Amino acid sequence: MHTSKKGGCITDMQKLPPIEIDPDTFLRQHCTLPSLPPLVTHIQQLSRDSNADIQDVVALISSDPALVAQILKVVNSAYYSLPQEITKIQFAIAFLGLSEIYRMVLSLSVIKAMEIGDQRELSCFWYHSYYTSLCTRHLAKKHAPALLSDELWSAAILHDIGKLVFFKFFPEHFAAVNELRTEQGCLFSEAEEQLEVPPSAYMGALLCEQWMLPTQIRLACRHHTLCDLKELSSENSARDFIRMICLGNLTAVLAAEELGDAKKHDIAETVKASLGCGEQDFLDIMAEMYYLRLEVDAFMSRFS
Repeated sequence: MHTSKKGGCITDMQKLPPIEIDPDTFLRQHCTLPSLPPLVTHIQQLSRDSNADIQDVVALISSDPALVAQILKVVNSAYYSLPQEITKIQFAIAFLGLSEIYRMVLSLSVIKAMEIGDQRELSCFWYHSYYTSLCTRHLAKKHAPALLSDELWSAAILHDIGKLVFFKFFPEHFAAVNELRTEQGCLFSEAEEQLEVPPSAYMGALLCEQWMLPTQIRLACRHHTLCDLKELSSENSARDFIRMICLGNLTAVLAAEELGDAKKHDIAETVKASLGCGEQDFLDIMAEMYYLRLEVDAFMSRFS
């Protein structure tokens, strides 16, 4: 395994077997996951049917009270900022539309199907993912208004799902990566590279293939890192979408995580270059992102 000048976690990694992933068998023949519940497919089919009866969708969702509770918490969150509190699924569909409710059901079902028993890790995932969704929407309104905000939510919420795959199947390697990230004040993706483990973004992409998730979610899972933003080509047909996901992720990290000064500067300069803004505009943007943390804290206090 990779050796490092800084002892602890690398030494621990040397004691662990290397992670070997065969994309043809991973999540299929070993490290398997259950299928997504039939409810997801049924709602997808109804969302594509112009003659669908909304009451059929309401009945399907209502068969899972826990899902109903989660949907209503998301619907009433700052991301949607609806004019009044929504207390029934049928009203949520009326306000947001069947397609967006389907994306919400899909996203919540994907996370639930991961069966992560560690509540601390699951809370960390939700905190960052929801924060990323708020930052992404906020930046997209100003810098990519043509993007559909409803498509951004599910993609932003699931962009880091590969980390849950990593945590679920390789918890000791995951812990070593997290330890190195904390020790060096670097990004998770950079710690993965140093320790020579398969990127969690790659694991997320494999999960998307396994469960045939929508294209926008696949893009977000595969492309959301600092390196992705630096290398994003103007010829990429999904450039604006990937750029906003990357920016949402990175500004959320910058505002909420402990990073070394050099890494903070690296992220700040990359964000400024991507948005074409100066130092004062960037500081204004980050002030807005810090303010959004209040919304994240409020959401997390209600969401479980």
